[in-house]
Amino acid sequence: MLLSRCGECGAPLVLRAFGCWNPDGTITAKPYGHSLRVSFIEQGELTALVDGISSSIGYPIDKLVVEGERKANGGSVDEMLSKKRGLIRSVAHSAIGVPVAIKIITDVAIGLGHGRSEILEHKRGKLIRVRVSEPYNAALATGDLLGTYEAHFLMTAVASWQVEGDSVVITIEKDHDGMTWQDPTRLALKKMPTFEGHVEFERCGRCDVPLEMTRKVSWNTSRGIITNNASGVRQVMIIVEAINAVIRELTWELGETIPDMVREAEQAYVASEMVGTELEGTAETYAQLLSDMTVFGQGNPVEVTKDGVLLTVRVDNPFCEPLIAGRIAGFYQAVEGVETNVIWSPGTNGYTVIQAWPV
Repeated sequence: MLLSRCGECGAPLVLRAFGCWNPDGTITAKPYGHSLRVSFIEQGELTALVDGISSSIGYPIDKLVVEGERKANGGSVDEMLSKKRGLIRSVAHSAIGVPVAIKIITDVAIGLGHGRSEILEHKRGKLIRVRVSEPYNAALATGDLLGTYEAHFLMTAVASWQVEGDSVVITIEKDHDGMTWQDPTRLALKKMPTFEGHVEFERCGRCDVPLEMTRKVSWNTSRGIITNNASGVRQVMIIVEAINAVIRELTWELGETIPDMVREAEQAYVASEMVGTELEGTAETYAQLLSDMTVFGQGNPVEVTKDGVLLTVRVDNPFCEPLIAGRIAGFYQAVEGVETNVIWSPGTNGYTVIQAWPV
């Protein structure tokens, strides 16, 4: 049902059920009462983030990524199934409800571009083994499943995963009752301040999804993959607060240099993707490069100016400041053909100002 498509625009039902496009450049998640944001980003950005930080510090960060995504995703699912919605949790725990709940979870993952899941083994509330074909990221997919399963059954579990070709086999096993994490406040999903905006979308008359969205991307629901129609790259839908919580977890564990490592990895990724691009380095060019941000729920680029070599961008409601700063620096590096410095302000007031210039 969630993977059926709108008869007018072709958007999967999961998109209408999951996301609400707002005039402030955000997409909010309907299942969470609009308290969380979601965003579409390139799958390669996530890979670059994990691989880039691993390379910078000299060892893999996969286990930290799993732990961060586990807590962030588990916390959001637990909130959705909280006591005030106790009937939902009771039904979802029942022998009849569990298969339905698993079907919904796997269909949502397909619709969000996270790959296609196959249940290999399941012992209700004790163990689940899943094969994810073409996962958007093995560590993040493991953290997603671990956190969701723990929240669903109110337990603490352990996870293992094995990459097999273009698939990952994830095993979740119960450890003990109750969701008990070390210092759970570290991964609390922080409410993000927002500015009002005036972004307007031409919407589908049947499902209300912006038509720009379905023009820009295509869904392959047999594979669980979303593709950008212009670039051909894979995109995925993520919970914004979760990816920021993972970055905070990495910062807590590895130090205050992590946000700049995130920026550096994103800058290198974007610049490499634009090799050979020939564009004029005007404010209008950069504004056009950033124009997809609102429909993808990444924020609202309200001001783009260029004074000599200094590029200044203000983004209201940024989804992730280090990633946006890295993207703008990558654009600048590719367009201007120079090594690039970049700084950004924290988005604690609902906006960030990013400046880029030659080294």
